[in-house]
Amino acid sequence: MEFQAVLRNRRSIRRFKSTPVAADLVRELLDQARWSPSWANTQGWHVFVATGATLERIQEDYRNAEDSGQAPSPDFRMPDRNWPEPMRSNNQALIQVLESARQLEPTAPARGLALGFGAPCLLLVAVDRRLAPDCACFDAGLFVQSLCLAAHDRGLGTCIMARAVRHPHLLRAALPGAAGMAFVAGVALGYPEPDTPINTFQRPRAALEGFVTWTD
Repeated sequence: MEFQAVLRNRRSIRRFKSTPVAADLVRELLDQARWSPSWANTQGWHVFVATGATLERIQEDYRNAEDSGQAPSPDFRMPDRNWPEPMRSNNQALIQVLESARQLEPTAPARGLALGFGAPCLLLVAVDRRLAPDCACFDAGLFVQSLCLAAHDRGLGTCIMARAVRHPHLLRAALPGAAGMAFVAGVALGYPEPDTPINTFQRPRAALEGFVTWTD
């Protein structure tokens, strides 16, 4: 796929097929994403690939936590949605089109209600707690962007999710070797349901004039 097409057409997928993603394909995507830039080549990211029984455990633990009213305790501070302009308007534009798309959706299957919108694979991106958090998160973001573009290029869909890391103590309990890790984001990975409205609405983007300052 041409680079511009990959960049412009990648989108957040919110309804996935149940078709598994081959482990070799996931490995290929991660192999491409590892070429992302990082601070002084530190490559401080770590990825936990959750599928099968592990993913089911995480989903069940999250459901129980949310049903019981357990407050989120993410490793990194998340936005409180009290954004200044124009970020507030950008966010409202997304909410409006999302709600319109959801009204056109048929009743979601039970798997669509689980963490990850029914994706058969959840990638949990973390960094070592000993790293400077701001720089480590920036590098992890670069890695996630590369991963999502690589996935789109291969016909896969992704959704970057803060919700997936809202209860990191549950992730550390479920994932081997996660004790010293701080979780940055989750990435749902799978094959998109192609024609469902939640995956096909027009995405709003601000014009260049809204965020670029030219100087001589």
